[in-house]
Amino acid sequence: MGFAASVLALVALGGLSYRTTTGLIASERQVAHTHEVIATLEAGRGILTDAEDTERGFLLTGDAQFLQECRTAQAQVDGWMQRLRSLTADNPEQQQRLDRLKPLIAQRLEALNRRIRLRQGPGTPAAVDAAGLREGKMLMGGIGDEIAAMHDTEDRLLQQRQSATQARARIGLIIILSGSALACIVGLLAVLAMQRDLKLRQQAADTVSQAGELQRLMIESIRDYAIIRLDPEGRVVSWNEGARRIKGYTAQEIVGQHFSRFYPEEIARTGFPGTKLIQAASDGRCEDESWCVRKDGSRFWAHVIISAIRDERGQLRGFTKVTRDLTDMRRVKEERDRFFEVSRDLMCVAGFDGFFKVLNPAWEKALGFSRQELLAKPFLEFVHPEDRAATLSEVERAADGEDIIYFENRYRCRDGSYRWLAWSARPAMPQSLIYATARDVTGQKKAEEHIARLNVDLQRHTQQLETANRELESFSYSVSHDLRAPLRHIDGFVKMLDKYAGEKLDERSRRYLGIIADSARRMGTLIDDLLVFSRMSRAELRRSRVALDALVHDVLEILKPDTNGRRIVWKIAPLPEVEADAAMLRQVWVNLIANAIKYSRPRDPAEIEIGCNADNGELVLFVRDNGVGFDMRYVDKLFGVFQRLHHQGEFEGTGIGLANVRRIISRHGGRTWAEGRVEGGATFFFSLPKTQLPAKG
Repeated sequence: MGFAASVLALVALGGLSYRTTTGLIASERQVAHTHEVIATLEAGRGILTDAEDTERGFLLTGDAQFLQECRTAQAQVDGWMQRLRSLTADNPEQQQRLDRLKPLIAQRLEALNRRIRLRQGPGTPAAVDAAGLREGKMLMGGIGDEIAAMHDTEDRLLQQRQSATQARARIGLIIILSGSALACIVGLLAVLAMQRDLKLRQQAADTVSQAGELQRLMIESIRDYAIIRLDPEGRVVSWNEGARRIKGYTAQEIVGQHFSRFYPEEIARTGFPGTKLIQAASDGRCEDESWCVRKDGSRFWAHVIISAIRDERGQLRGFTKVTRDLTDMRRVKEERDRFFEVSRDLMCVAGFDGFFKVLNPAWEKALGFSRQELLAKPFLEFVHPEDRAATLSEVERAADGEDIIYFENRYRCRDGSYRWLAWSARPAMPQSLIYATARDVTGQKKAEEHIARLNVDLQRHTQQLETANRELESFSYSVSHDLRAPLRHIDGFVKMLDKYAGEKLDERSRRYLGIIADSARRMGTLIDDLLVFSRMSRAELRRSRVALDALVHDVLEILKPDTNGRRIVWKIAPLPEVEADAAMLRQVWVNLIANAIKYSRPRDPAEIEIGCNADNGELVLFVRDNGVGFDMRYVDKLFGVFQRLHHQGEFEGTGIGLANVRRIISRHGGRTWAEGRVEGGATFFFSLPKTQLPAKG
């Protein structure tokens, strides 16, 4: 009867093990189902957020792409609701929340579409009215509350189901261990009963075999965990398929080997594996994460749980070692932490409670405080008193679920100084956290302040310069006018002296009178040119469409008397229309073409070319001749007032013309320059900015 009772106990244990395993699988499915519901809730929150963001983008920009994305997000809402209702069909409480959530979402989508229609109709002001924004915020708040409530319910269910799963796993483990112990007892009974009844012994052996197979099948079904049974000395007794997949050894290769070979040599030499067995034997269980090694020598990061197995008398029978490969999870965490640690920007996680939770090393370098000091106090204590109200306002916005695109404030350093930080942040509402990055813009702020001071100084200097220029121009204009009267007197008295005393004067005296008269006339010409030069700086620009072809031909007609009796080969390329002051531009062409005619006088025939090139957003026009040219060492003198590179006796002129050209072109926003060589001709260039010409007619 006792033997029969043992057999029945083993059968019952097998059935219980099977039932426990089935329950464990069902619990895992429930946990996975709860994760799926939570993921669906988050997906719905993302869909609604996308609809909000793209609708806001359309309201602000009118971009059809934003409208299309908003329509797409709205079209996904019904499918999401149906999916959520299907997933929570077994939960009346969640179904009721869905009934409350559905009209809120419908109202919010209708509000979005109404604002879109307003944007398409009356326009942006009507679409972004304050009442609409408040209504939308209230609706989104209600929607967020319902989703958060559903999320909380699922979180509680998840915790309950995970607890149930763990409890079933523990029960399963206990059943496995109990089954093993019971199998040993049954085996012992079978040996003792062998002398009495061979048939009963065989039946007991079959029963034990069945229980062992059930254990093996149950353990083999777990593939994501390496489940290893060790004897009291740490040698491998059993080895499941998960252990083979993770560690690479077959059961035949590893059974009987000490489990320390699963650790790298440098760890095994420290006695770490043996220490863990001692701890598990003492406390009943030990848990840690460390590097382990596979058969091929590769390493993986493992989460290991070692539990002691004791019989009913408390005697140590061995250990179970459960290992999970966390290498991929560790790699992801390390990459995230590495980016966090090496970033030169200040990165942090802050709570809605006003305290920093996590800070990267850049904070210590920027402010001088240690991370412990920054974490110990509310972050507002480090903010400049003048910026605290604005900072608190931004935190409240984040607590309401809004992203912080850009915000600046000042943070106190250990030495008492303050540094400007530029923030961007995004809230994580379920966790009541704010993920934020800040960039130190103190240097930029100082540069902006310095530039502002320079601009003020520049404006003051510009005003002073303008005042000085006006005074100088007024002085020049007055002096020029005042010089005219003496020159007229000199010219008049020279003529009178020649009239009344000409016959009495000898040849040298009359030549002196001629020199005086010529000098006076030349002085008058210089004064006239100086007045023109002065007027060019004061004259108002009257921009209009100017056809350069027609303007150049008009200038050629004006200068025609200077070309009489000469052979000149003209090469005039087609010229564009520009926006400029026609009168001033005419003066430019007169000066340049007249110079080309004058300085090509020794050539027969003379060659004069007029052309245009487009270069880097500007029009470059030029006048080229094959005349006497100039020495490029003195090119900087060409455009100065009264600067001449040829003697007055060789070529007439006052040296004002090219200075006028430079002033006129400069006022148009262009440049002037020249190229030439002695007896090799010269080319004078000027540029005009390309502008959008007004349409004709």
